[in-house]
Amino acid sequence: MDNEQEEIILEKIEQYYKSYGAKKTKLNLEDDILKLKSPNLSYWFAENIEGSNIKLHEQVVLESKDPEWCYYFAKYVKGADIKALEQVVLKSKNARWSCFFAKNIEDSNKKALEQVVLESKDPRWCYNFAKDIEGSNKKALEEVVLESKNPKYCYNFASSIEGSNKKALEEVVLESKNPEWCYMFAKYIKGSNIKLHEQAVLESKDPRWCCYFASGIEGSNKKALEQIVLESEEPYWCSYFARDIEGANVKALEEIVLESKDPYLCYEFARDVKGSDIDALEKVVLESKNPEVCFYFAQDIKGANVDALEHALHEEPENGYNLKELKDYKYPQEEIDVEDIKQLVKKFKNK
Repeated sequence: MDNEQEEIILEKIEQYYKSYGAKKTKLNLEDDILKLKSPNLSYWFAENIEGSNIKLHEQVVLESKDPEWCYYFAKYVKGADIKALEQVVLKSKNARWSCFFAKNIEDSNKKALEQVVLESKDPRWCYNFAKDIEGSNKKALEEVVLESKNPKYCYNFASSIEGSNKKALEEVVLESKNPEWCYMFAKYIKGSNIKLHEQAVLESKDPRWCCYFASGIEGSNKKALEQIVLESEEPYWCSYFARDIEGANVKALEEIVLESKDPYLCYEFARDVKGSDIDALEKVVLESKNPEVCFYFAQDIKGANVDALEHALHEEPENGYNLKELKDYKYPQEEIDVEDIKQLVKKFKNK
């Protein structure tokens, strides 16, 4: 039986249960469910139907040799045989369910489950076991993470596990030259080698992580990072750098945004970046004839040419925006009071 068939049957059982209750569901359906030998359905029946034959449903789950359903049965079904279910999980050699079993099942054999995780050589579950299981062998688990050369889990181990070998873990991250985890290590791990991590980010030529490094790491080489962003010619990250990095070369970054002809980015640049060329950015917005952006540019940008934006807007008469009303009733924020708002609402309602 495949998963789709199981889900169809399960849906029908649930509907029957809601309509007729546990007693009738057990009486009329339990024998048929047991005959299907489905660990999924037997687990559901044992958990949800009061008075169901726990031992028979548990036997279906045990015979399936499926560590997932053995874990769920052990966790959620009152009266389950924890040791028998755990034995299936151990024999499966499945690191994920061994980790979950050790974490969530009281009196589980954590040492035996940890051995499964160690033998799996899976850095994800070694990290999770070290993080979640009190008394775990963190040194042995860390060794697997180091041997995996996985920068993500080396960073996670260094950031979360007390007493971890941060220098050895950092070395793996640096060797990976992965800009994301070099940035994360530099930002969040005290005593990390900022310059070496920055060098890896620069060599990656990735504008995203160059932006994050420049904005998030004190003492970073902003000029070198900015140069990578400029060379990428990616308007979004150029806009990000100009907005967030003090001392950024606004004109050079703005030029790339202008060349993109993206009205949304031009509007956001004009709104967020001090010293931006409002006229040049507005020109791109006008040429786009995008009614939404024209409206917001007129509304939010000090010095915007409202008449020109309104004219562009009216070329599409059904766009739903009315800049004339905006122009006539645009007050400085400090002058707006309740009566002003009431008058505007009344005026628009009448129209």
